[in-house]
Amino acid sequence: MTRLILEASATPATWVLSRQGEILSSGQLTGTVAATLIPSFQKDLCDPGRPDQILVGVGPGSFSGIRSAIASAQGLAAIWHCPVLPIRSTGSIAWQFPAATLLGVFSDARRGDIFATFYASGKLASPTAVHPASELPRLLSRCTLAVTTDHLPGVTQTAHPTATSLAAYLHAHGLESGLALEPIHLRPALKTTLK
Repeated sequence: MTRLILEASATPATWVLSRQGEILSSGQLTGTVAATLIPSFQKDLCDPGRPDQILVGVGPGSFSGIRSAIASAQGLAAIWHCPVLPIRSTGSIAWQFPAATLLGVFSDARRGDIFATFYASGKLASPTAVHPASELPRLLSRCTLAVTTDHLPGVTQTAHPTATSLAAYLHAHGLESGLALEPIHLRPALKTTLK
């Protein structure tokens, strides 16, 4: 199976084309997904024919980056006649730290909250959830290793998702059932009133 994987939940956005877990081509986007994806393909993509699937990292992370990657993937899928599927971006980070008995991946969810995702020996143990930032010390006490994609107090190790490690995670663990093709947001949008 040939897969094109887009990871735009962090900067810089990356992509990889893999077949049966082997990396065929990869690239890094130097600007927005919409503006630089096709030029990056033209420069770095080998000629594999059409992929069987396009996968998009759905975060948590940059809401606009993920939305742009989904829209770009859907445009490419219409041309290539293949499905677009979601993959949790934190799986990429879990792949980078497979020996951690309980890995906590934390990021800033804004508005005084954090996102937390837990992996046990490289496999998803607890899907992403939103917690008040005040709970971070308690959540950190559960982990044998904690990493952050942002700069959170008390978390010294940083890591960022990449399409390459996401491809490796996907090849080893497969797709996650029930994950939606939309950015992981987990709470309603702020309601504003216009006057």
